[in-house]
Amino acid sequence: MSRHSKNNTARSHFTYAERGMLEYGTKKQRLGRDSMRDFDACFLCLQKARDPVCCSEGHLSCRECIYENILAQKLEIQRQAERQVQEQEQSKKDQEVKEQLAQQIILSEFEKSQMGVLAKSASVLSKHTKSNEDNTDETKKSSTSSSPNDTPNPKKRPFEFDTEELEKMTKQEIQNVAKAVEEQAKSKKPVLPSFWVPSLTPSTRQSEFKVTKLHTMCTAIENEHKISLKNLIPVKFEMAVEDHDETETKAKESSICPICRKGFINTTKLSILKACGHVYCESCCLKFIKKDGRCQSCGQKAKEKDIISMSGE
Repeated sequence: MSRHSKNNTARSHFTYAERGMLEYGTKKQRLGRDSMRDFDACFLCLQKARDPVCCSEGHLSCRECIYENILAQKLEIQRQAERQVQEQEQSKKDQEVKEQLAQQIILSEFEKSQMGVLAKSASVLSKHTKSNEDNTDETKKSSTSSSPNDTPNPKKRPFEFDTEELEKMTKQEIQNVAKAVEEQAKSKKPVLPSFWVPSLTPSTRQSEFKVTKLHTMCTAIENEHKISLKNLIPVKFEMAVEDHDETETKAKESSICPICRKGFINTTKLSILKACGHVYCESCCLKFIKKDGRCQSCGQKAKEKDIISMSGE
């Protein structure tokens, strides 16, 4: 042990006493219901909901907050759709450029072959033509072997110039040449590319853009669900004045159940009626509203499927 080991503060790690004084490191604490978001709080701004509305799954939020969230999601969906269109247009342009290049190669090599300038080994189409000739020879052999006793037809068909078939053949030829050019360009690249060159880094490789969002979603929980402005339910809490002293100028108001007149707290399970938006505790909703089929506050009809349980945090 060194001379001043008890007072040493230059260690590479914290001691138990130092960690206790600095409040440093991982701390564990049990969170109760009071540590969670209030039952009438917006899940977006985490404050008491102003002009509260509710989605079809019972998630409460401010009207302004949810409108801003839906608008931001719609703008993101629009941006992704525009980017997808741009990617498709760019891919079409690249394909057209490749086809034009392949067509120019076909024309130049045809001209050189007619003039007797082009050597067989230097031709880009040499491998492609050889493979096509091999395929035709195989088809001829198979046809002759399959029908050796067939007699030729004495009546010859008149020659017909089919433009559609010619266009198909030219397109196929251009595509094959474009593939051959790509393969030739890939073969010229080194096996171990220079990773410091920006064009050869893995991050610059283009990948197909996929649209991640197609609909506006409610982000209150991990399993998101669809949401729209039409499906939002206006929430109507019944308020009651709490007991207060005479010294207090403003009386506090709290939300209560219209039937049992009990105040709502974070542990209370709430249910909302889809038709009118009145909020009840779950026990009263099961006892009275499901049996009567009507809202106890406004008398509007309420079926069992119209009762939505509000989910807290």
